[in-house]
Amino acid sequence: MIDVTFADLVEIYRATRFDDENGDVLTIKSDHMGAVLTAIMEIDTHYNDAQISVEDGYDLAVGAEVPVTIGRPNVAKMGLLVSTLDDLFKAPGAVLAEPQRYYIKKEHYASGDNPVPPKLLAYRAVLDVLKILRDSASLVDETMRQLIFIGKEKVVVPIQFGSMDLRGDVVGQAVRLTKLFEDELHLDEKRTILQTTLIEMVRSLRDKDRFGFLIRNLDRLANEVEKGYRLFTSSFSYSKIRNEVETARLDFVGKIHKTIVDIQGQLLGIPVATIVVVSQLKKVPASCGLEFWTNLGVLIGAIVFAVMLGIAGLNQWKTLNVIAKEVKRQSTRLSDDFALIADQFSDVFDDLHARIKWHRAALLVVGGVLSLGVIITAVAVWRLLPANGWQCL
Repeated sequence: MIDVTFADLVEIYRATRFDDENGDVLTIKSDHMGAVLTAIMEIDTHYNDAQISVEDGYDLAVGAEVPVTIGRPNVAKMGLLVSTLDDLFKAPGAVLAEPQRYYIKKEHYASGDNPVPPKLLAYRAVLDVLKILRDSASLVDETMRQLIFIGKEKVVVPIQFGSMDLRGDVVGQAVRLTKLFEDELHLDEKRTILQTTLIEMVRSLRDKDRFGFLIRNLDRLANEVEKGYRLFTSSFSYSKIRNEVETARLDFVGKIHKTIVDIQGQLLGIPVATIVVVSQLKKVPASCGLEFWTNLGVLIGAIVFAVMLGIAGLNQWKTLNVIAKEVKRQSTRLSDDFALIADQFSDVFDDLHARIKWHRAALLVVGGVLSLGVIITAVAVWRLLPANGWQCL
């Protein structure tokens, strides 16, 4: 005995010219199709499942066109046969999940076919959104096929929609909304924001119009939920970010001040070195005696002191450059990650940049003083030489 499956019925549906006025006409495409039709006509079980009958007296040979009567098959054992997409959406359970097996007459489409009609893609996107709405609802009544949201007021949303509601970029907006809920971070808060937004959007509409309105305005729903979540995360993170920024500021201030502290001892040696130089320089007699060598030693010592302090200052200058780059990087990261509240911390980074500029200026002044001191010392040593000073060298 031949076994009749829904795939066999789909083959028959594809070969049928459906005509509500003049009746349906089937073109026999293969011997297998003829055998299936014979089995349906002869075996009551198959007929009850398939609900297909052929008028008596017609030959079921390949290529023959025969009048047929096609009814709705047994959904549980076979699958779903509908005329339009709207009929599919109205089928029991179809608004909650896509039926496993079905055929749409007008679209000439069977479940699993490719390419998928755009409105069917939109339907699948709506089912993805519906899953999020069900998780966010206060109560889901599957028997009545409705969602119940309870916030400041109770709002009932019957799950009803048609193909006319699936216009526009339903798929793109559904992806935006589903991506937001893929991350489980703050999931309860996201659901609360969605519930509040939904109630506000549909509260003034009639119950039966609410779900369709949501589908047609998925972009607005996604925008409001994204905006609400950004505000929530900004408020949630503000105190933490403030603490992190203040900690970073103190760390940077310490590093900036350290650039001067590290050479503070050498800086304090400048006045001492000046006194030593002034007190040790002596007028060199014509004989170029001990005074000349004393002055030369003082000059060399001053140069060595200036070079060593200059190297230390150059090292601190490079340290300031590294600190400045890190401050800029932290400021940029804050602006990228928390754009809504970044402006509230701009004063902190402005202060750090100002401190860096001040310390750079201080290092430049120190370098200038050192250079000027060495030049003055060299000039003083030269002026203290006798007229025949070159002979001393």
